[in-house]
Amino acid sequence: MKRGGFFAGMFFLIAILFFILIFLSGNFIFVSAANGITGFATEQNSLSNVSVTPFVVLADTFNGSTTNFINQNESTYRSFPNVTLEKTIYGKVEFNVNLDLVTMGGVNGTVNFDRDLNISDNLIYVDNANLPGIVENANLSLYGISFSSPQVMHNGVLCTDCTYISYSGGIYKFRVLLFSGPYYLRETPVSPVCGNGVIESGEECDDGNTASGDGCSSSCQDEEGGGGGGGGGGGGVVPPVVNASQYNFKLDPEFLQLRMDKGTYYQQIINITNNGAASLTISVFVESLGNFIFPAEGSFQISPGESKLLRLDIYISSSRPADVYVGKINFVSNQVRKELNTVLQVNEKGALFDIRTEILKKYIPPGGRVRANVSIINKGDLRNFDVSLEYKAIDFDNNEYTIKKEDFEINQYYNNIFYLDLPKDISIGNYLFYTKVSYQDVNASSYDTFVVEEVSLASWFLLILIILLAIYLAYRYYRHKRVEILLKEVKKSEKKGVQEKVKKELPLEIPKLPDKLPKI
Repeated sequence: MKRGGFFAGMFFLIAILFFILIFLSGNFIFVSAANGITGFATEQNSLSNVSVTPFVVLADTFNGSTTNFINQNESTYRSFPNVTLEKTIYGKVEFNVNLDLVTMGGVNGTVNFDRDLNISDNLIYVDNANLPGIVENANLSLYGISFSSPQVMHNGVLCTDCTYISYSGGIYKFRVLLFSGPYYLRETPVSPVCGNGVIESGEECDDGNTASGDGCSSSCQDEEGGGGGGGGGGGGVVPPVVNASQYNFKLDPEFLQLRMDKGTYYQQIINITNNGAASLTISVFVESLGNFIFPAEGSFQISPGESKLLRLDIYISSSRPADVYVGKINFVSNQVRKELNTVLQVNEKGALFDIRTEILKKYIPPGGRVRANVSIINKGDLRNFDVSLEYKAIDFDNNEYTIKKEDFEINQYYNNIFYLDLPKDISIGNYLFYTKVSYQDVNASSYDTFVVEEVSLASWFLLILIILLAIYLAYRYYRHKRVEILLKEVKKSEKKGVQEKVKKELPLEIPKLPDKLPKI
C-alpha cells in the first residue's frame, strides 16, 4: 500500500510539473489529429483551462509538384522546407527558404493557400495581409507564355528586384527577393518606327510614309488640314478615305466599369471582332489610367471575321487614394479608331462611408439640369457630425464642369437630391455625375453616368405631335363633358316643362262640396 501511494504521489507531482511547464512556456504543443488536420494545445488563464486549436493548411486547388502538408510534425510546420505550390496549367511558386506555417496560420490556425495565393493565366498573386511571413525569397514560373521578349511586372510597374532564370517551351522562370502582390508578364515595348504604317506609342498617326503635308507629318504627328479627313471618333488618326464597311471592328464590352479595393488585382477580357472586309493592325493605348490598366499586348493583327481576346491586367496599389478614376482605352488602326470609355472606382477597405449616386434622368440637353439622388451610409460609430460633399460633372477626358460643395450634418443615414446646371456649350457625349463625401482625412466617392444630347428635329416633331394630340384629347374631353352637361340641362328643362303644363291644366281652385248632401 505504501509503495502504491508513493507511485500515486509521484504521478500527481509529475502531472503538476507538466501543467506548470505549459503555463510558463506559452508555446504550442503538437497534438496529432485525424483526417490530416493537426492540433496545437495552448494554455489559457488557468491550469485547468487548456484548449486544442486545430491547425490546417488548405491547398486543395493546387496539383503537380505541390508540397504535401498533411500529417507533418510540429517542427516541420514551424520551419517547412522546399514549399512548392503548382497549378500545372498556369504556373508554380517554389520557396528558397523555410516557411513558418504556424505563425502564418495566426490565431485561427489556418493557412489558406486556396484563397490567398492565385496562380492563373499569366498571373501569380499573393494576398500578404492573410499570409504574414510569406514575404520571402522564391522562384516563380509562369506557363503558356508566348511573348518574344517578356518583362516582369510587379505591383503594376516594371519589377526591379526580379532576376531572370530561364525562358523555354513557353515557361518563363524568375526569382523574387520578397514575394508579395501580383506578378505578371508583358511584351517589352519597342521604340516606335514612324512610317511603318502602324500607330505606335508616341505617334498620333502613321500613314506609311515620312512625308509631311499629307495630314500626317514626318514625325507621325497630326497636321491641321491635309488629306484624309478626320478619324472615326475623337481624332488622333488621319486615315485615308476608305469604305467604312471595309475597315471596321467592334468592342465588347462597349463601356467598362470596374470596382476594386485598394491592394487588389483583376484581369478583364476585351473581345475585339473585325466585322469589316479587310485585315487590320490595331494598337492599344491607355489614356489617363496608365497607372492601373496594362494591356497584355500593345499591338495585334486581326483578319476579317476574326475575334481577338485581349487581356487587361489591372492592379490597384495600396498607396493609391480611394476615388473614382476616369479614362479611355484607345484601339487604333490607320483606318479606324474606337475608344472604350472606362471608369475605375477604387474603394478603401473598411471605409467609414458608403456613398451611392443615382441619376434621375439619363438624357440631358446642353444647358439642362441633371439631378442625382445621393445616399450616404455612415458605417462608423460617430453620430451627428458634419461632412462635406463635393459633386460635379466629369467627361472621359477628365474635364470638370459645374463643381459644387456643401456641408451638412449626418447621423447614420443621409439622403437627398442634388443638381448641376450644365453649361450651354457643353459637348454632346457621355458624362459622370461624380460625388465625394469627406470627413477630416476620410472620404468615399461614387458616380453615375448620364448623356448630354441635342433634341433632334425628329424629337421636336414628335414633341409637337404629342402636344397637338394632347390638345385634341383635351378638346374631345371638353366637348364630351359639355355634351353631358347640356343633356342634363335638357332633361332638367323637359322635366320642369312637364311640371308647368300639369299645373296649367289643373284648376286654380277645387270646388267645395256642400256640407250636407241631399238624401236619396
